Amino acid sequence: MFDTQTVSQPAKAYLSVPFRVKGMVCQRCVEEVRNELTKAGFSVLDVRLGYVSIQGPLAADEEKQINELLASLGFGVLETPVPLQQQVKDLVTAYFAQNDLSETKNGNAGGRLSTQLQETLKVDFATISSQFARMEGVTLEKYIIQCRLDKVKEWLVYSDETLTEIAYRTGYSSVQHLSNQFRQQTGLTPSHFRQLRRQKQALQQG
Repeated sequence: MFDTQTVSQPAKAYLSVPFRVKGMVCQRCVEEVRNELTKAGFSVLDVRLGYVSIQGPLAADEEKQINELLASLGFGVLETPVPLQQQVKDLVTAYFAQNDLSETKNGNAGGRLSTQLQETLKVDFATISSQFARMEGVTLEKYIIQCRLDKVKEWLVYSDETLTEIAYRTGYSSVQHLSNQFRQQTGLTPSHFRQLRRQKQALQQG
């Protein structure tokens, strides 16, 4: 039915529990599944057509509850294994769901995402990267960079943290490193991005 992947973190262990779901044929199905699982108290990491990822760990009765909930909505759980590239995406999603991604917190040398992927999937990082790129059409490095920058954008828009604090929290080695990658990907400086988004929010609220 599903595999459970452990993502070891400095302060807490995060799990991504994927389900292959049959019967989801439209975006309305996706929203319905997300809403019902959330109302049932589950932390939903991802929902798309034919796929659901829940933050674990899940007890046996919780797994049963999810199966029964999906069945009540007219869907079912498939027994087929989750492909490697999807497991990688789940782990990356769980990793970036945290509020502090500092890889040196508490002296944790094993905090690097690449190390966690290898240890969890029991596959060397070169193999993980090559399979991911072949199936997704983008390198794993670029995918992780984009996810990290999405986290930076979240902090820029929804917090008052300084850029130095955001760089630390999102695992960048320096503000300069963050700024360079941000500008390469968006064409904007982080400060300019924050200003534009907040101006847009003010207009929408006004």
